[in-house]
Amino acid sequence: MLRQFSNGPKNHFFGYYGINPWDQSRTYHLALETDFHDSVPTITDIAKVGVVHRETGDFIPLASTSAFNLQQGSMMHWINVGLEEEFTYNDWEGDRLVSRAINPETRASRTIEGAVAAVSLSTPYAIGLNFARMSVCREVVGYANRIDPVSWTAVPAEDGLFLIDLRDGSAELVLSVATVIDQSNLVASECGLTWFNHVMFNPSGSRIFFFCRSRPADASTIAGFQTSLWTVNPDGTDLQCQIPFGHKISHFAWRDDQRMLMSTSILDRMQFIEFTDNKHDFEPVGDGKLPKDGHACYSPDGRWLVCDTYPDRHTRASTLMLYHLATGEKIVIGSSFAEPKFTGAVRCDLHPRWSPDGKSVTIDSVDRGDRQIYMADLSQSESFLRLS
Repeated sequence: MLRQFSNGPKNHFFGYYGINPWDQSRTYHLALETDFHDSVPTITDIAKVGVVHRETGDFIPLASTSAFNLQQGSMMHWINVGLEEEFTYNDWEGDRLVSRAINPETRASRTIEGAVAAVSLSTPYAIGLNFARMSVCREVVGYANRIDPVSWTAVPAEDGLFLIDLRDGSAELVLSVATVIDQSNLVASECGLTWFNHVMFNPSGSRIFFFCRSRPADASTIAGFQTSLWTVNPDGTDLQCQIPFGHKISHFAWRDDQRMLMSTSILDRMQFIEFTDNKHDFEPVGDGKLPKDGHACYSPDGRWLVCDTYPDRHTRASTLMLYHLATGEKIVIGSSFAEPKFTGAVRCDLHPRWSPDGKSVTIDSVDRGDRQIYMADLSQSESFLRLS
């Protein structure tokens, strides 16, 4: 059911999961194009920014950026805030991170302050993160830069979540890392580099969740970090800890305005759970069907989860699956091979993404050695059609 969607010989990928890559007409799929894909991007590496045409698979370049990584791309998003349909991507302006918004028809571009991490589907706002600092905190999700790493404070009061108004391009700090650590079960003096990551708006844009991650102050244990999960209003008010430091927390999705999905060890072993914002009513989801961790996201109609697995230790194959929430039925819709060299910061997680009509899923894959976008047409699955 999986077929290659983008064309070589150059590499094409979108990046992260759970983000809509399609324009309103569902003709164009956002993508980056690179000459390389098996090494961590450096400050001199450039990716072309553009779209892949649904029918031809051809890449249409519209811009370029050096603010990207192989795991999350450049955190591209389609937006429509009264200025016709645009898409955003992150970019450097000197040593300052910004986002660009481009109208793909006119190719007009405007600059937005801060680097976009998440966009609300219902309000004209985004949340920005400091991907420059993250290149030191966790290279795989950061952007290479020339900033002296010694300059980064372990628990900063001037860095954290930035609320971005997509209409006028303004941004303001609404929640600092220091504020969160002050309300956490860690002591700031015992924290090494601490940062926010993995932000997502609920459907109405009234609430976001995010991870706060912290490395130990002892430099000898720099390889590890702890994670906590928080929810907060977009303006930084009503901060609530959902899962404190001390548990494994990995991947996530909002099901509706109150319920969220998380892969976590909060119930003593790593698994997917659902719970309600600030109620701690943790319940397993897909036990025995879904993997203990993976990139899962809900279909537009809320009936399905799509999820991937990490490569099997022996076969190096990752599985792409659907899980029907009402019946618990699991449907394997494809698999992808990754050579052993694709691990760590250059790995290629499938990162599944639904189309807005819920009829297809796209992934990033290195199945044939290069990095390309693949598509699963769900209309080819009798089981999917029967349960939809």
